[in-house]
Amino acid sequence: MFFGLKGFYIDSVENKDLNEVVEVYNSNKHFLLSHMDKEKVTKEWILQELESMKEVGFHSCKIVEISSEKIIGVMDFKVGKETYLSLLMIHNDFKSKGFGKLIFRAFEEYAKSQRSKCIRIDVVTNYDNSVLDFWIKNGFTKFKNVELNWTGKILPAITMKKNL
Repeated sequence: MFFGLKGFYIDSVENKDLNEVVEVYNSNKHFLLSHMDKEKVTKEWILQELESMKEVGFHSCKIVEISSEKIIGVMDFKVGKETYLSLLMIHNDFKSKGFGKLIFRAFEEYAKSQRSKCIRIDVVTNYDNSVLDFWIKNGFTKFKNVELNWTGKILPAITMKKNL
């Protein structure tokens, strides 16, 4: 386990979790369409994504609700002096309930405990303004405009950082 918080824990994705991880991604259809031009992903795609993240030193994690043992989200991150949070995705059924904020705050404490000086995120700008607003409300500031290549699709984005 990487870290926990009231009612949840964050741990590495295992093979037994693949169906639930696919479900988390596929519950976010707007994300998939805007980031990948796909309506759904498969277990095979998730396996490839997990492997490619591992190759570049990222942890691919599940966010588990303790009472139900259900995976309600996923996150990919790489801890260092500058910790890079590549993905924080909550299952659509659990959105707008404050879980993202709670989980991010616990992640922030985890990054501090690992002696990180800041957290970096890249936010796609032509996707959903509420995502950008979420990160601003959580203390991130805009750093620079970038282009992301996400599964072969070039996306306009902004790099944001938060000092710890």
